[in-house]
Amino acid sequence: MVSKLVAFLTLAVLTLSIAGRAEAQPADYRTYFTFSAPVTLPGVTLPAGKYIFRLADPDSSRKVINVLSADGKKSLAMLTTIPNQATKAPKDAEIRFMETSAKVPPPVKTWWYAGKAIGYEFIYPRKQALELARAIPEPILTTTKESDDLAAAELARVTGSESNQAPVTVEQEPAPREASGRAQQADVDAAQSPAQGGASANAAQDVRADERARTTARTALPRTASLTPTVLMLGALAIALGLGLSLGSRARA
Repeated sequence: MVSKLVAFLTLAVLTLSIAGRAEAQPADYRTYFTFSAPVTLPGVTLPAGKYIFRLADPDSSRKVINVLSADGKKSLAMLTTIPNQATKAPKDAEIRFMETSAKVPPPVKTWWYAGKAIGYEFIYPRKQALELARAIPEPILTTTKESDDLAAAELARVTGSESNQAPVTVEQEPAPREASGRAQQADVDAAQSPAQGGASANAAQDVRADERARTTARTALPRTASLTPTVLMLGALAIALGLGLSLGSRARA
């Protein structure tokens, strides 16, 4: 009976340890960014303010990024991306901007999650990409021809004019490249406080908004507390109980 109890406690500790590691990182990579000025994204310009970036469909080959208001109540954009691998994973979540003139709100090129070398490069609608190409010296990821289906369309990078484009082959693990452009780090502490981000208070509205925007979207809500103290306590209890039983057995022998 006692041996069964020890086995049960040990299994509980292992289960909670695994769960704690899994829950420490949200499955949807939820990240908060605060912009001090307007920024450009595919098909939308965001005014200055705080926003949530997260994966809407983690299982799709071309990851869809859902951009929401800071309180999670309103879905502002569903943006298609392709993998972009940096030579070094960033310590904190960040986005990289394309360099442009002061007349154009800086376009967001890539989003990286903390500790992940493979990020998400945004695909711009062709018309918008060609307009940006006249003000931006670097190639812009877009479709080879006008298309509303960015998830399936053939891709290219355009520079300067419509005729100047290079085909793009999508790779799930592309060759690492040095990240370029101005970087902005995420609000590291935003997801830890419901009062700051409103994630916990508005979780239900957040899920409904995502379902309306994309029926295949799957969401994982952030955790505001760690299971580490519980895991350590149960682990200590299991070890102490095991040692006690072992000493008791030896004394009786």
